Amino acid sequence: MRTLFLVILVLAYVGLTPPLSAGRRPKGVPVVAKFGGECQGMSFRHSPRLDRLIRKTKQSEVSPCDSRFCEGAFAYDLNRDGRTEYFVRLGCGATGNCTWGVFSDSPARLRGTFTAWFFYIHRRLGSWSELSTYTREGGDQGVITLLANRRGTYIQTSERTEKGYSGNWQPFLKRMGVPRCS
Repeated sequence: MRTLFLVILVLAYVGLTPPLSAGRRPKGVPVVAKFGGECQGMSFRHSPRLDRLIRKTKQSEVSPCDSRFCEGAFAYDLNRDGRTEYFVRLGCGATGNCTWGVFSDSPARLRGTFTAWFFYIHRRLGSWSELSTYTREGGDQGVITLLANRRGTYIQTSERTEKGYSGNWQPFLKRMGVPRCS
């Protein structure tokens, strides 16, 4: 009887626990890359189709990013298919937060957009890496967002606001670290 109760309890727990695809990320999934902030990125070669797509996407921004600072990109193979995806600034505000586009080439495709000061790529648990972002709201407060790839497009799966405190003004950045510009 006791064994049957434990089996039913375990099955009920497994049935009630949302899968990873529901936007949960287990604690401790390591960060494999950090980008953003005042780091400029690197120039990159891409197809004429991707160049047109990036320009068209930037034009849809309220304040399109057209300075030299916005010409570079951060590159990372998010799905381990041997082809690099590119993080490109589309528009930036006065606080340092930028709207980023995630693009792939061959074929040219927009994989999603997000706003952040810094963003972090986590080790892959599925076919695509998840992303965490930090958007500065001012002083000791920021918004932390988790993005996951669904059918080839990055979408937001969770968001929370974190307020710092005396002695630890931005706890998320302290935990995650700030990207080093190369």
